Amino acid sequence: MTLVLVAAVLMGAALPVAFQLASGALVGTVPGAVAGGPGSPAADRLQLALVAVAVVFVAQQVLAPVRTGFAEAFGRRVDGALRARTMRAVLAPSGIAHLEDPEVLDRISAARGVGTGNWKPGDAIVGLAGAWSNLLAGVASAVVLATFHPLAAASLLAVWVVVIRRFRREFMEVVEVHVGETPVLRRAQYLRDIALAPAAVKETRIFGLSRWVSATFDEHAVSALREVWRRRSKGWGAIAWAVALIGAANFATILLVGLAGARGTISLGELTVYIQAVFGVGALANIGDNELRVAYGAGSVPPLLELERSPSPAALTGLLPADGAPREAIRFEGVRFRYPGRDTDVFDGLDLTIPAGRSLAVVGSNGAGKTTLVKLLSRLYDPQEGRVAVDGVDLREIDPDAWQRRIGAIFQDFVRYELSARCNVGYGALDRIDDDAALTEAARRSGAWPAIESLADGWDTPLARHYEGGAELSGGQWQRVALARALFAVKSGAGVLILDEPTANLDVRSEADIYDRFLELTQGLTTIVISHRFSTVRRADRIVVLEGGRVVEEGSHEELMQRGGRYAHMFRLQAARFTDTEEAV
Repeated sequence: MTLVLVAAVLMGAALPVAFQLASGALVGTVPGAVAGGPGSPAADRLQLALVAVAVVFVAQQVLAPVRTGFAEAFGRRVDGALRARTMRAVLAPSGIAHLEDPEVLDRISAARGVGTGNWKPGDAIVGLAGAWSNLLAGVASAVVLATFHPLAAASLLAVWVVVIRRFRREFMEVVEVHVGETPVLRRAQYLRDIALAPAAVKETRIFGLSRWVSATFDEHAVSALREVWRRRSKGWGAIAWAVALIGAANFATILLVGLAGARGTISLGELTVYIQAVFGVGALANIGDNELRVAYGAGSVPPLLELERSPSPAALTGLLPADGAPREAIRFEGVRFRYPGRDTDVFDGLDLTIPAGRSLAVVGSNGAGKTTLVKLLSRLYDPQEGRVAVDGVDLREIDPDAWQRRIGAIFQDFVRYELSARCNVGYGALDRIDDDAALTEAARRSGAWPAIESLADGWDTPLARHYEGGAELSGGQWQRVALARALFAVKSGAGVLILDEPTANLDVRSEADIYDRFLELTQGLTTIVISHRFSTVRRADRIVVLEGGRVVEEGSHEELMQRGGRYAHMFRLQAARFTDTEEAV
């Protein structure tokens, strides 16, 4: 494809010159053909010249769309390759710190074309093919013109080179300004998604937000583009100067050729060739449009290269395997952690031991760091000080991918994949996604099987109503499916089970069912439970209370209730609410 495109570019440059020569020959034979009449050698030369002009003209008309078609096909391959590189760069780190970094998110958006007016590198390929074709055609025409007057040809070509360089600088400066507005454009894109995506349609209608969303989108979009418009308007003076210079150079060259023709210094055919050569050098003007494509289309490449050059500590592969871990315990030793861009620590000297094969419940007020604890344990983040050790080995010395395969988790903000039921459960252990027996067992243990069994195509039913044959689950059914995914991971070899608010979307009866089977679900596993519902928490072997970035209480439910501390106070508050409700009923 590259060779074909190069050949098309070269032919695109050669054909205009061939047309100049053929048309010059045609015009040059007209006087002789008129004088000699039909059947004369001059008339025969006229017919041959006419055929040559027709052939070259048709070739030009055919080649242009063919070259564009090949360039677009090549561009689609480039776009696909760069999209794949963007995905690899984003997915490479085992952690998620980079995905919560505004600068990295801006680079991702810019790599996807947000700051380039959605022009893609594939558009730059089309522009590049056109620009090179026009450049070579213009230079070739200048060579033809040089056979008449070398200095005139060189002067005209030099003027065009200066103007093109000026245009390119203007284009690049505008693109840099546009890419620099990516953070604002990213917010505008979010507002547009609110208006167009189904997730927010109910609230935008009920709360009357439609006009506000539209107006705020306009405000952000205009704010981002205003600087672009200002930079463009700043360049109008230079563009006017360049147009005047080009006009003067063309006028002077055409006047020189015309005077030579009027004096008889050159023939009628030569006059035709040289006049067309002047306009042929003007093909360089088309480089401007193509340079715009190149500048905007290639604008998303530097952010991608920055993504690839941005290593993350969590992306480094450890030296030790995670087979069978944890065998003894997971320990947080003097852990201090602060999210990037925050002013306060979540943990400040956290010490915590999680014995292997036992269940631990973590409670505390909102913002106490319960979910952060899980993120550190899962190696989604690394602590700034201290360490998380597994069987005495720093987690940073263990292969992060291998360690994460040892974990089955249901998070409070679990993902509802708009894919088949098989995918939604089977993603817990991708290598066993076709094991229907294991999938069904996980679904039965989580209580998701009745919902899956009732689906029209069973495991292969899409869990999204807007797909053909798809079905929509309730919030509680989705939570059971997410729990099944975690249990499927456990069934396939994971030794750590993380349950972050595992019953938040369940009704009372379903919640009670999960409580009753809690010990069965967690038996033999290293389990970390995060919940605001103490009926779940009390079933854990051990409970810790987080506050102020540290563990302030720990023990069994009975031990903590006897102490009458923070845990006992929170438990009684929740129990009183349910007691009051029962008395009111």
